Amino acid sequence: MTMPDVGPLASYYWRTISGTDLSIGWTMGLTHVISLLGVITSLALLFLAMLIIRARPKAAENRFMCILLLAESWRVLAQWYNLIPLGPEAIPFIQYYRVGWYFCGILCIFLYLSTVAFYPTKRTEFMSKDAIKNKLWWILPVISAVILGLLIASNGGLQGTIGGTMLVDCSTPMDFDAEGNAPAVLTYSPGMEETTGTCNVDLSPYVYFVPEAGSGLSTLLLILPVFSATIAMFMMRGAWKRLRDEEGRENEANEARSLYIGFTGKATIKGMAVISIIATTVMFGRFNLADMSSIENIDQLVIYLYCLYAFLFSILLTGMFEGFMFTYAILKNDILGIDEKLRKAFSAAIFAGVGGISLLLATEMMEGLIPGGGLVGGVIIGAPLVVLRKPIFVAINNFSSMLMPEAFTKTELSYIEAYEIAMEDRIITDEERKFLKLQAKTLGLDDERVRYIESWYDGNLEEEEE
Repeated sequence: MTMPDVGPLASYYWRTISGTDLSIGWTMGLTHVISLLGVITSLALLFLAMLIIRARPKAAENRFMCILLLAESWRVLAQWYNLIPLGPEAIPFIQYYRVGWYFCGILCIFLYLSTVAFYPTKRTEFMSKDAIKNKLWWILPVISAVILGLLIASNGGLQGTIGGTMLVDCSTPMDFDAEGNAPAVLTYSPGMEETTGTCNVDLSPYVYFVPEAGSGLSTLLLILPVFSATIAMFMMRGAWKRLRDEEGRENEANEARSLYIGFTGKATIKGMAVISIIATTVMFGRFNLADMSSIENIDQLVIYLYCLYAFLFSILLTGMFEGFMFTYAILKNDILGIDEKLRKAFSAAIFAGVGGISLLLATEMMEGLIPGGGLVGGVIIGAPLVVLRKPIFVAINNFSSMLMPEAFTKTELSYIEAYEIAMEDRIITDEERKFLKLQAKTLGLDDERVRYIESWYDGNLEEEEE
């Protein structure tokens, strides 16, 4: 597979990112950032999925959640093909990926709605039967594949179902006019209608792929996951309340609570992004991404681009948030210290994500107000992030602890019981310390985890005494 000549990759990425300008539709830099974040998010979700399935490989609940995170990991890769410059030979592979993306979209709708099989409400009690819930992890993918196959057959193939893919190539030698524009070299997937594209002398050389919307399936899959996540949110809320009131089901209630929070985040964040996309489409019609630089109404273009990239970022954000919350729900009582590790990773992701988006928005806004003012905007946001990083992290950690409360495995709870006995007089004697070390060794707890558990217990003890 040949790579178009866009110059050294380092300078290519610096040029596209530093030259981001929404007012002329130049957003290649944002696309590269989203592509990279998509790959990172996908790898993180794959890792979490493997953690879940390795913890209890034969448990229906773990298999179900593993399939859900695998589907989400495929969906967050939506812009992978624009991460590095690729030639027209990549178009068939992109089409195959998009088939998988639509398959995972259909699958996620079913998976969201089927979580009640493991945390049922009164009305969905029938879903909790072993004959149903033990088979969901493989039946739902089969049903999704059949539905997608029928849609492709009824629409006359891939083009009519998912649309085509187009390569906009501005890396070849071109004759630019007085305004610095030249026609782009366009390559289409089979059956795609021809359109136009423009290259700019100040931005070239560059290449990017544009996926085309196909039948109503694309619009439907934009809306249905949000609706299904919203329905799942209300069902998990009902399950949480029901399980919380039943004696001996506190663990299941906490798991349902975590799923409820995960679905709430997805329905809220992605819902707002979807609404903004729908609103701009209703107001301005559908834009062709290939020739955005030729759109004369700049106000419409800027609004659309903000909404478009907010939607793309929401896919990554909600995918990661969902992954953390669902993994916490399934593994908090199975893997030593998983809750602490998830909280730390979640806090770091929030700090990096919010900080990066804030820097991007600040530089873009300052660049629009003051020519060359992007650096000023970076300093305005970057300096407080560096100086106030500790209190910011404390606030984020408190938020993470609220979402994912402290949870211990049965092994850790056994050690806590022993430590509680030793701490009755608030003093640990040498003999008691020897006993606790033996207990920790027997339970397979390392020194770092023991210190963390004891510190947590001591902190709670001080709060109770106050």
